Amino acid sequence: MESLKFWKPEGFDIASYKWLLEERKNKEILGNGSDTGSCYYTFNELGFRGDSPKKKGIKLMSVGCSHTEGIGVHNHQTWSHQLSKLLPNGVDLNLGISGRSNDYIARSVITWVDEMKPSIVLVMYTYPHRREYYRENGDVEPYHPNPWGYFEEEREGRMDWANITSMANKHEDFINWYKNHLIITNFLKVREIPFIWNGTFVGTDYTDENRFDGMYPNLPDEDRHATFLQNEAYAKNLYNYIKEKFEM
Repeated sequence: MESLKFWKPEGFDIASYKWLLEERKNKEILGNGSDTGSCYYTFNELGFRGDSPKKKGIKLMSVGCSHTEGIGVHNHQTWSHQLSKLLPNGVDLNLGISGRSNDYIARSVITWVDEMKPSIVLVMYTYPHRREYYRENGDVEPYHPNPWGYFEEEREGRMDWANITSMANKHEDFINWYKNHLIITNFLKVREIPFIWNGTFVGTDYTDENRFDGMYPNLPDEDRHATFLQNEAYAKNLYNYIKEKFEM
């Protein structure tokens, strides 16, 4: 099926309507489309923020939404980059993308882990009410409670958005997150890759041996993001946890 291309490195993209990874490859952009344009975002040859996956060292693969990508802070101020600098030969593989869902996070892990061969995977889950939505033509779009892109700019999209929204409830949202969490957990366990996840934005007290929220700021809404100092504090706490748990 056409939609399967998004589950392979050569067809993977963040959205088929706009803001394609292809448009970001090897570029430095003032603003990434989701902020006021106050910071430069440097993207690698894959279109992600962070180091080149070809760089040698301890590869830290961080996956999430805008809180991981680092909206509103400079390249060196994201929590993933600061963490990479605390580890000897740390490599910052940041797969965070604004507005994305836990579906996107699971798809990223499944698609890129075998390709990038990370030393450790760090997941900062996002809000459970977000989804990935596959259109009739096979394209994938990020569903968000605030309509944007296809959902905002086309009549069919607005109708789809309204229908998805009317069907949503907190139980469905939680189970969708939980399914993604189990997929990621078992996928990485089979490959014997260390895994840490942050549930700050999930809104659940569910936990297991791999959960570490580590004092990351519990921000009250989806429009606020961590500052450089908040990211710095989180990176230091996570570094200490990693050293103790994995003896890295």
